[in-house]
Amino acid sequence: MTVRPATVSNGERVLYGVLAFRVGGVRTTMIGGAAGLAGAAGAAAMAAVTSRGRAAAPDVPLQLPGRIIIALTDQQLLVFSVGGVVVGKPGKLLHSFALDQVAWVGEPELIPGAAQALRVQIGIAEVGVLAFEHPRLQVTEGRNMIKRLIRELPQA
Repeated sequence: MTVRPATVSNGERVLYGVLAFRVGGVRTTMIGGAAGLAGAAGAAAMAAVTSRGRAAAPDVPLQLPGRIIIALTDQQLLVFSVGGVVVGKPGKLLHSFALDQVAWVGEPELIPGAAQALRVQIGIAEVGVLAFEHPRLQVTEGRNMIKRLIRELPQA
């Protein structure tokens, strides 16, 4: 599921909306394996973007349901539940972070195998670590969204 660029009522531009799972969810969903847990403590070591003077993100993983939609606008990073039974679409807004709250972005990690996934970790200042993975069919779109997020981050 990918959302194309659009403008919402306040002039904010939606850049991406990509289906994701909590860490370990792709494997669990695709091949029925045991769910893995994010190593949030090691996430900061994978940071691809420096803190740029922002407050540090605690090593606390944010709680997420099994399936989510990560959306990037020109002003915010949003996390929605997945609505709809057959077609995944944004449901309830779970988290909303201004781009200046992003403390770091970890280097996306491609998890190989039948349940291929792109694992992403993002440090949110004074909140914790947003960790999720994009399934095989969303890997390219997920990579593009993370590259765009890095470009959109405010410079300190």
